[in-house]
Amino acid sequence: MCGISGLYSTSNSPDTRILEQMNDCLNYRGPDESGYFFDGPVGLAHRRLSIVGLGTGRQPIFNEDETISVIFNGEIYNYPELRNNLEPRHTFDTDTDTEVLVHLYEEHGLSFVKYLRGMFAFAIWDTDKDRLLLARDRMGIKPLLLADDGDTTAFASELPALLESSIDHGGLNQQAISEYFAFGQIPAPRTIFNNVRKVEPGELVIIDDGDRTHEQFYTPSIERREPSFEDAVDTLRSRIDDAVERRLMSDVPLGAFLSGGIDSSIIVGTMAELIDEQVRTFTVGFDQSLFDESWAAREVADFHGTDHTKFTVTPDDVRDTIPTVLDRLGEPFADPSLIPTYIVSRETSQNVKVALSGDGADELFAGYSKYRGEYYSKYYRSLPRSLRANLITPAINGLEASRSGHRGELVRKAQKFIRGDEEIVSDRHFEWNRICSEDTERTLTTGSPVVAGEERMREEHRHHVTTLPENRRDDMSRILAVDTRFGLPNQILQKTDLASMYNSLEVRVPFLDRAIVEYALSLPSEYKITRTKQKRVLKRAFEDRLPDSILERNKQGFDMPIGEWFKNELAGEFRDTITGMDSKLFNHREVLDVCDEHVDGNHDHSKFLWSAYVFARWHNRMVDSGVLSSSS
Repeated sequence: MCGISGLYSTSNSPDTRILEQMNDCLNYRGPDESGYFFDGPVGLAHRRLSIVGLGTGRQPIFNEDETISVIFNGEIYNYPELRNNLEPRHTFDTDTDTEVLVHLYEEHGLSFVKYLRGMFAFAIWDTDKDRLLLARDRMGIKPLLLADDGDTTAFASELPALLESSIDHGGLNQQAISEYFAFGQIPAPRTIFNNVRKVEPGELVIIDDGDRTHEQFYTPSIERREPSFEDAVDTLRSRIDDAVERRLMSDVPLGAFLSGGIDSSIIVGTMAELIDEQVRTFTVGFDQSLFDESWAAREVADFHGTDHTKFTVTPDDVRDTIPTVLDRLGEPFADPSLIPTYIVSRETSQNVKVALSGDGADELFAGYSKYRGEYYSKYYRSLPRSLRANLITPAINGLEASRSGHRGELVRKAQKFIRGDEEIVSDRHFEWNRICSEDTERTLTTGSPVVAGEERMREEHRHHVTTLPENRRDDMSRILAVDTRFGLPNQILQKTDLASMYNSLEVRVPFLDRAIVEYALSLPSEYKITRTKQKRVLKRAFEDRLPDSILERNKQGFDMPIGEWFKNELAGEFRDTITGMDSKLFNHREVLDVCDEHVDGNHDHSKFLWSAYVFARWHNRMVDSGVLSSSS
């Protein structure tokens, strides 16, 4: 895993000093080596975290006559097969997967990306054709962003590196702000700045003699299938076994995150089957029982005889980590689980350089509680609307929601459930996910986050339903497809990349292998969720690799009690940060009123308050550093 950055200019040769500053921003992504290359209008920079081919992998890497160069972030899991096919016609100078890219491009031109199986973001410079290529992997596991002012294009693995370029960021993007307060993150292709965009999953950017075009090289190929349940179990197990095995390639120590949930436990169990030595597993334990899963992780570790390490974290540890993480963000990102994910990555990185993760299985196999809400919503919506509106909703919303105990947690989930009584599936989906509400959006002077979120979710549903076969367009299948293609890259995968790369740790996600994703999306929703079961087909496929206690567990999120902290430990910090924000984007008094409602227990506004806090802290830092003016 690495960090990449570069410049392409139609008017001047790239400035060496600027490119060095961009590359320095990415030191933690690649602390082992750095490399630079300048050729006419192009400058390429690379930071390396060496995983494969330790002694020969310094980048950029070139073809035989050095007319094609590449800088690369990620792993190509099928590179041994690709290399075997290419070796009769090409000379290889390294033992890395990176070198495959230049020779594959020589043979196949722009279509070469279709042969890659892995996670990646890379840039290829073709001297003879005066062509720069930028690409991001199919699922959006690895990030890539670019900025453009007409004369110069800059690209990088993270937004802070682009702020070191000479390109004007173009000011705050108002639509991005609305979507941020709708979802808690800014979905691609937008960023917080007008002149900076994210390369989308499965996108190829071609800069050819100064002209830039964008092509989508991947959309899911989901076949119409009607397998029996047992056939689906067998096929799924085979594909997951293969995906995990491919992700074990490494020349450095390797382990796995183990939360004690179904997904990470399956990954660990499969690793234990495939390798001879003890699997090294890592988990974080929390003082508060509502958030602690370490006991379950220990059961799985004992079941498979892993070399298990538990890191116990106190609330003070977590709160002390908040500024360390938030003050590195290039744009606001309000998933609270970024903090505990950072902590487990930090501790894991002290022992290994690569960790496998169970990310992606919840979206593919209906693991989250919101999917159970969707399953039962049809029964709730069958009740008379007047009964729901005049009796049930006021009664449930009148109860105190809290994450400090199990009763308050049940109330919180019930309040979330009754929001999803919309008839249109995309509107229900937004209600399960939204951060802002009609009550809290009064705090903002920009456009309506609720309207922006509803419109964006409808757009995503219209787009992704076209990738599903006609026999898989029921409401649940649509929601799972959108969460896989829209929610995962913009939230879960972005969180994991940030948290792990801040700690120079590579994280691999076997469940997001293309063969698994496309097969899972082709299965009927009843194979995934029923009245009493979630992840039904996945659990059956691996029931022999899971303790009975884990098979019967309900999903538990990797979260923090931020709602309680706003009532106590973070109360003063929150108010100081909000009132210290010199901007007209917030009505400060309204934000503090929402906080008071939350503290009084009348409403659970924890997600909105965290989003407001993250945004205000980011904005204050941008003003202090001169990136934004005080009136922005």
